[in-house]
Amino acid sequence: MTAAAPATLSAPPGWRADFAATAPFHHIVHLATQLAGDDWPSLARLNALAEADGLCNDSGLPLRFAVQHTRCGQWDYEAGILAHGQVPSRERNWHDLLNALTWLSFPRAKAALNAAQCDALEQRRGTTRGPRSDAATLFDESGLLLLGRSDELAELLTARRWRAAFVERRDLWAHARAYVFGHAALEKLLAPWPGITSKCLFFAVDTLPEPGPPPAWLDAALAEFWRAGRVNRPAELFPLPLLGIPGWWPANAEATFYQDASVFRPLRAM
Repeated sequence: MTAAAPATLSAPPGWRADFAATAPFHHIVHLATQLAGDDWPSLARLNALAEADGLCNDSGLPLRFAVQHTRCGQWDYEAGILAHGQVPSRERNWHDLLNALTWLSFPRAKAALNAAQCDALEQRRGTTRGPRSDAATLFDESGLLLLGRSDELAELLTARRWRAAFVERRDLWAHARAYVFGHAALEKLLAPWPGITSKCLFFAVDTLPEPGPPPAWLDAALAEFWRAGRVNRPAELFPLPLLGIPGWWPANAEATFYQDASVFRPLRAM
């Protein structure tokens, strides 16, 4: 699903301390508060948080954010994180800052995803990137984790029954919690437009976490999901226009918001 984009995309803003003040950033607002200031957080500040939390890669090495001096391909990027615990990061860059904040929020899941990427890429070295790697990349960049007390909401979304999911059964969202995992999706939400779309996983849970930092059990469950190889192709991740989530965009309080077929696209006939 390629989400419709406005004619002119707004560039991500310069540094602003209140960037996490809206609902889609609820799980990293505590980190944004710690980093609040008049200028971009330095890699040293991010590394201090990583050290305090004991962040490690999947090999058990301390995880740190290192200045990226040269461009690198996906294999070198992922393999370097797994081998050395160093995440290449550009300073004063929203994409890489939000990647760092996702590492700090979901350290086990990010480590497992990195290991899964390395395994998938290693198996296909010298050939084109395969579906397992494509799925991992999609989730890493644009993923969303949706929790709910029943499968009904996920079933409606997977079938792209948008009116049922967002209007007729809007009450289901009161028993759901969404976490934007993909740092590219978070970057787009700095200058939001209706067509921003995530690729989603759904977990059924008995009790929803409160809004805010993801609990350790959720991070561990997501890590195990990727470590167990539960996603093998992009089609196993269902699309979700993020600003359709109730409470995430004022305009979606009106049912007509969901009538835009360029954003809420129907399921293609097989």
